[in-house]
Amino acid sequence: MDNIEARKWLDGAWDRVLETGIGEPDTEIDRLVNSKLVSIRYAILTQMLGKIANANRSLLSLQLGTEQSPGAWDARSFCSAVIVPWVSDNHDVLGKSPDPYVNNPLRRQRLDEGTHQLRYKQEWDALVSFLAPLDTGGRIKLEAAFIRCLESVARRLAAQSFGYQVPIRVSLPQMIRVLEEFLAEASGGLRPLVVTAAMMTVLGRAFSLFANVLSQGLNESDSSTGAPGDVMCMDSNGNMVLAIEVKDRALTLADVRGSIQKARASTDPLSNLLFASPSIRDDERDVINENMEAAWASGLNISQIDVVDLVNASFALLPEEWRPKLLREIGTELDERADHAHRRAWHDLLSDISGGSSSS
Repeated sequence: MDNIEARKWLDGAWDRVLETGIGEPDTEIDRLVNSKLVSIRYAILTQMLGKIANANRSLLSLQLGTEQSPGAWDARSFCSAVIVPWVSDNHDVLGKSPDPYVNNPLRRQRLDEGTHQLRYKQEWDALVSFLAPLDTGGRIKLEAAFIRCLESVARRLAAQSFGYQVPIRVSLPQMIRVLEEFLAEASGGLRPLVVTAAMMTVLGRAFSLFANVLSQGLNESDSSTGAPGDVMCMDSNGNMVLAIEVKDRALTLADVRGSIQKARASTDPLSNLLFASPSIRDDERDVINENMEAAWASGLNISQIDVVDLVNASFALLPEEWRPKLLREIGTELDERADHAHRRAWHDLLSDISGGSSSS
């Protein structure tokens, strides 16, 4: 493979890792991928992908040299052409370095030469110990080990916060378009939950409605936690002011009846329940309205609204400085509960907003 083909292969392998999951901690690999030495973080991927691209290369070779030895190759150029841009495209997950191989520890002929002279000898020896058996172990073992490395990189990425480029100014129509596009992609309910939790946090501050907003994990059962909703808004005394059930589909009669039952069983008295859902199921609309009216008669106010409609109406009443605060709060929620794909999607959508200026 040439450099372009190697990058394409890397992107494909990375996408498969992100789709299948980050895997369990891997002590041997994680030590290298999370090394305090940026050079080692880059070297483990560079050396392995370089040999995957060309089996004649040695995993331990760093430079061509004046007298070419078997397997010698230019790892520095390969790293600059393939690995550095890939790392940059993935939020500098291995650290920012335009030319990692310019560092002295990588400016030698081979990784297994002269380690006794290096300051962090044990770290470099660990890298050599990992790579050396793979040098003659065959393509299958090498690719399997490389996937382990990518899984470790994915775990590293999952643990770090993204640098979301939040605009200093954003119009209400711009913000609504971004939210609509973000919510349009299926996420098993994660994205609407994130947006709802962030929105209520910001609205609570802006209108002095809530002192605290609590939200559940995506896979947490309401019945197991005793919570009457996915998002709970509390006053300064810790009393629940509003519970919100978040749905990424049309509201059904079963949803309403189940939530009424949870509200009545809740240890905290509840008088306001909101369904953040895109619509109400048409063939059940009349009976759903009847159940809502019956709940109102017994003291429970139930409403339904699309989350984007609520954002549009609420933020039309607020000064424009609250819009970037919502976008930033959504990023915070994503960093706490979402995987790479959802955070990357939010990052890219924010980056596409016109204007050029941004705040961290």
